[in-house]
Amino acid sequence: MAVLLELPKITSQVYAGVKNIKSKTEEKFMRGTVAKRIFFLFVVAAFLPALVLAVLSYSQVRDVLLEQSHERLSHVVRTYALTVYERMLLANNTLKQIASNKRSGVLPTSTSFQYLQQIFSNLTIVGPGILPVPIFGKKLMWPKISRSELTHLAKGKSILLIKKNQASRPSVLLLKMIDINQSDNYALMAELNPSQLWGHKENFPYMTDFCALNEENVVLFCTKPYLQTDLTKFIHGSSILSSEYRPSFIDKENILSLRQLFLKPVFHANYWNMIAIQPAYMTLIPVTNFSRILIGVIVLTLLLVALLSITQIRRTMGPLEKLIRGTRKLANQDFEHRVEVSSEDEFGELAGSFNEMAGQLGRQHGAFKVLSSIDQAILTRRDIDPVINIVIKQIQQINSAEPAGITILETNEIGKAKAYTFDNNEVIALRMTRISLASQDIRELVENPEGLWFASTDKLRSYFPDEINKSARQEDSDICVLPIFYNGDLYAVIWMQLSNKKLAKDMLPHLRELGDRVGVALSAAERDEQLIYQARHDDLTGLPNRFLFKQRLLQEISFAQRQEYSLVLFFIDLDRFKTINDSFGHSVGDKLLVEAGKRLRRCVSKSDLVSRLGGDEFAVILTGIGGVSGITPVAENLIQAFSEPFFIEGQHNHISASIGIAIYPTDGNDSEDLLKNADTAMYRAKDEGRNRFIYFEEQMNSDAIARTTLERELRQALSHDQFVLKYQPKQDIRTGRICGAEVLIRWNHPTKGFVSPTEFVPVAEEIGLIEEIGEKVLYDACRQYSDWKKVGLSPPKLAVNVSGYQFRSSEFVPLVKKILNKTEVPGSMLEIEVTESLFMDKNTDIITKLDQLRHLGILVAIDDFGTGYSSMSYLKQLPADILKIDKSFVDDIENDKESRLIARAIITLSHILGKIVVAEGVETVGQLELLREWECDIIQGYYFSRPLTAEKFFEFVQERGCCIHET
Repeated sequence: MAVLLELPKITSQVYAGVKNIKSKTEEKFMRGTVAKRIFFLFVVAAFLPALVLAVLSYSQVRDVLLEQSHERLSHVVRTYALTVYERMLLANNTLKQIASNKRSGVLPTSTSFQYLQQIFSNLTIVGPGILPVPIFGKKLMWPKISRSELTHLAKGKSILLIKKNQASRPSVLLLKMIDINQSDNYALMAELNPSQLWGHKENFPYMTDFCALNEENVVLFCTKPYLQTDLTKFIHGSSILSSEYRPSFIDKENILSLRQLFLKPVFHANYWNMIAIQPAYMTLIPVTNFSRILIGVIVLTLLLVALLSITQIRRTMGPLEKLIRGTRKLANQDFEHRVEVSSEDEFGELAGSFNEMAGQLGRQHGAFKVLSSIDQAILTRRDIDPVINIVIKQIQQINSAEPAGITILETNEIGKAKAYTFDNNEVIALRMTRISLASQDIRELVENPEGLWFASTDKLRSYFPDEINKSARQEDSDICVLPIFYNGDLYAVIWMQLSNKKLAKDMLPHLRELGDRVGVALSAAERDEQLIYQARHDDLTGLPNRFLFKQRLLQEISFAQRQEYSLVLFFIDLDRFKTINDSFGHSVGDKLLVEAGKRLRRCVSKSDLVSRLGGDEFAVILTGIGGVSGITPVAENLIQAFSEPFFIEGQHNHISASIGIAIYPTDGNDSEDLLKNADTAMYRAKDEGRNRFIYFEEQMNSDAIARTTLERELRQALSHDQFVLKYQPKQDIRTGRICGAEVLIRWNHPTKGFVSPTEFVPVAEEIGLIEEIGEKVLYDACRQYSDWKKVGLSPPKLAVNVSGYQFRSSEFVPLVKKILNKTEVPGSMLEIEVTESLFMDKNTDIITKLDQLRHLGILVAIDDFGTGYSSMSYLKQLPADILKIDKSFVDDIENDKESRLIARAIITLSHILGKIVVAEGVETVGQLELLREWECDIIQGYYFSRPLTAEKFFEFVQERGCCIHET
């Protein structure tokens, strides 16, 4: 710690020691940052280990000295505490003897008074409610004492009291009953003599002070008055008296040790803390001497390191400064400057390498500027003409302005190419000539990727333009040909005519780099065209996508405005495409979409635009249509095209199309309105039965707005808890008692009142809210069942309708388990109603889920039976317990023979298969009698009861009675 405190002094001494050396050498050797850094790193590298060693040594010695000092101080405070305790016991025994003498009527003699006055400062006979009688000294008063202290006194023991005094230290009092058998409660109260209790200063160890505190941290005694004030402040700001106390410094000057006196058994007081205090400097005198010697050693070490580091810096920085000057010259593009270093060490080798590098950079700098300009042209321009212009200019500089050019192969037309040259060998205007390539010439280039040489007498190849052929025949020169490959494909050919019949050795790599840049430019241009195509066309069908469609629609609307003619937009959506996708997989669905796009293209003219907007939605822009008479045949042709089956992967798939038609400018003045209105008309076509086309009308837009409002309010209804449940009782036709109830959801709209499920459930299914609504219905129904059980009702089974969307979810069965466990409802008291349409896709997962529900004890009911896809093949294997005859059959059984036959057949067939039959929609006595005659099991309808609230249903069940129908 002392070394750390002396660190500023060490630093100042080190600085003073090296200041003179630094001032002399800084001008010559320490002008640079590296020289200063090396110097200070050397100094720090020597200083830090020495400092760490010093700190560790000092810390170890200091800890040992403090530990020994603390052990000695602990022994001293223990001895002093025992001494004080013995004096208190002596005083207690003396007081006990006085009480005994008093009971015997013996008064203290003059000799005993002198002895007592040494032990006690004051002695008084006191008692509650009586005047105190002093024996000697000041009169003491009967104190306020607790019930436990009175009990302690009644046992003949003494109690220890502390009396706080404003002007002086607290007084230590002893209270003892004179005779515990007498009812007068006279007692002796004595104030202990501080000199006798705490001892005299002359008897304390050298340079050691003592303080005593009670359990409330009140200072009872200190050998020095100023210690009392300091100790009080220290106690409030530290944990000296806590159970985790360790020796600590007070103001970094003293060492403390603590000993507790436990007074409870004898004096009915908790404890006193006895503290011994000793100056810390007495212990740390050897450490102080050690730190002074250490400072001198560190200073000498740093001076030696500074001298050695300066010597090394002088040998290093001279060559380094020359290299720095050379680097600056190189940065300023002075490639002719050379660094002269005469030493044969690493700096000499570095200088030689630097000079060689400068020469190479000078040669490459010009080439890089050309390549940089080519790269900039590639990045900023989509056409390759600027790149070719730069490359040919550079080639002509290499071959001294002789004829040169580039021939680029067409990627989309095999055997064709474009040859680029400058007119009359002047770098003024770039000329492009289209030429045809011979297959043997292309094969020759592929087989010779390193290049070819042609003499003037050789037969020149087809990739040379006519100008070079004529020039080569007239002049005695050679032609160098370098094919350009990129990613293994031949893109172009660089050629040049050389009159000196040779090419500099270092020019060939540069030509190859130029060729690579041409290959990159050609590849980038091709990739840009591909990206543009991909950004504007659908990946699956190849048709224009939504982005290109909107661009074309804007263009066509603008053109129609100028030409003042109409424009027709078809919005097409495939019917039941999701069923194909779910049943046969996305691969079949993708192939069907491709075929649908082809059929659309065949049904319209080439000038019309067919686009896939996404999913199974297409759009067609018709131009040049002369009115509705020209639109309808096209729409009918599209409908007819989709009515034919799609033969995919060996099987026929049947779909249809719903088409919405909007006409500009009648149905919209801009692209957004036109597209929105065509979409609205398409949805109207779906609502009216699909497989048709419908023209937009303004009423459709109003309906669309109403639909959007309904969707928004439906979401709010779920979050605002506007859905309520009603319960329609079911009657056992044999007993007439209630055997169940169907849970029906109603929307309590804030302005429209109760809304029927037929209005909002289809919308909820389309916007994806049906699962949340279904979960709420299931949970609320089970919770209501549990509430009825708690109030003593034995409710019948509850039947809950489940949407096909919700049932197909993989989380449906776990959700049912979770709700049943949470509401403590047995599965046997729950029915799940699903419609026949759920089984249309023949998904084995549906059957598995039904089996899982039945395993939980839940009954499965097929709702609206007979209206969907009933077949004997799956009915016998269907994991269902209940079949519900649809209301449409029950309504007509009295008057329609066919309805009677169907209803009776369903009942008979269900009984044969062992299933319960429920007839819903029973409203008349005649219907009831026929169903009873046919032995229908359960009826449900307004004849029996309308849907009831939970409270009304409770009363209804109590009135009618309840039974559970056996399955």
